[in-house]
Amino acid sequence: MAVETMRRICLLGLALACCAACGSIAALAGSGQAYETGLCYETIGCVQDRRINESDAAKLGCDQLWTVRNGIYAVRGYCFKTDRGKKEFGNDGCNFDDESEVPLNDYERANVKLIREMEQRRNCG
Repeated sequence: MAVETMRRICLLGLALACCAACGSIAALAGSGQAYETGLCYETIGCVQDRRINESDAAKLGCDQLWTVRNGIYAVRGYCFKTDRGKKEFGNDGCNFDDESEVPLNDYERANVKLIREMEQRRNCG
């Protein structure tokens, strides 16, 4: 995953601030792994090594939920097909065309599920 993709994720922020304590973007360069640092946000914390608290996720709007959910896929190498995904995350260093093939860990899988459910409840487009 490209360092630029991580920077985009952090800059998209909205009310989501990436947590510097969770790792350095620079550690991603040439790592050979999907990512070695955390994808962390001020409101909900890190998404790769813990379950998001539902009450914290409820504080996020539709755009923020979309950003967090797709940020998880971006750092794991998903190749975006939509214009929005390509614009916001890019496809540099992507490896997976099918969401079901993206190697998510159990926390990430649970967090994506929670976010999708919340997006459905809110009728996020």
